[in-house]
Amino acid sequence: MPIIEYSTMCFNEENYKTKIIETKDLIIRNGFDFGVQIHNSIGKNLFDKILNLQKEIGFKLSVHSPIFAKYFLNLAANNFEIVKTICNENVEYLKKIGTNIFFFHGFFMTDKPIVHDMKNYRKTMLDSINPKFSLNNSSIMNPEFFDTDSFHNYKNIFVSNLKTLKKLYPDFIISLENDFPGIGSGLQRPEEIFTLIENLWFDLGHFWCSSLLYDFDFYDLSDKIIKEKNIVGVHINHNLTKKTDEKYFIYDTHSHLYQKSEQNLKPVVRKLLEKNINILTLEIVDGDIEDAKILLNWLS
Repeated sequence: MPIIEYSTMCFNEENYKTKIIETKDLIIRNGFDFGVQIHNSIGKNLFDKILNLQKEIGFKLSVHSPIFAKYFLNLAANNFEIVKTICNENVEYLKKIGTNIFFFHGFFMTDKPIVHDMKNYRKTMLDSINPKFSLNNSSIMNPEFFDTDSFHNYKNIFVSNLKTLKKLYPDFIISLENDFPGIGSGLQRPEEIFTLIENLWFDLGHFWCSSLLYDFDFYDLSDKIIKEKNIVGVHINHNLTKKTDEKYFIYDTHSHLYQKSEQNLKPVVRKLLEKNINILTLEIVDGDIEDAKILLNWLS
């Protein structure tokens, strides 16, 4: 039975219980299972409350790794010991929660450790990534740098470290999420999604933004990914960036499904259901039961 999840970015310490209980009931009445995905921005207090509520009323749990980490996981960096340390710590949380899915963003074009500061994400990336990768001094990636020796060197390190990581954690499904087209992120183009990711966590908002930067057809390429890739789970939200917006203004909005967007996600979501993708996550800032109702309507 497919699982419809709330990401923990949908709620806070004050409203989490009400939102989870009312939406769990709605989802189950409509023939799906319900779950919560622990987002990598979560604080310890909310984390503990979610786990206590899960023990009380029962629901599925997954994790957007890494959580409570000092640094982002970067398989494109030379220092694998940092990656190993963070992974060892994170795996203990996965075991505690009871999931064997270990998914994360794992390709950043830098050797510098990137502080895991989700509250200041853009500033953190701009401080950590060489500005030569920037489009017009923005936080968006300059597409030209995918044709450089520098990128190919990072890619080779990524491929090697990913193989090592899979050997270290054979009991886990190592999955990479496609990136928002931000500065220094290596898994934002269809080329890398198809060639470098074995188990994909498919973020539709990120892919929409990438289609705007790289001028490809969002629907045709989404269909190709759904047909050809092993998709572990999906992040669903509306992105409010328009095709007419300047490319350096592309933004990862994580907006409600009832907010007006140029995206038409219904046919994409239907194809995901037809392929029996197991986890559909509403990764929406302050997401609510109205978002869940719209998703259920798309799936019906």
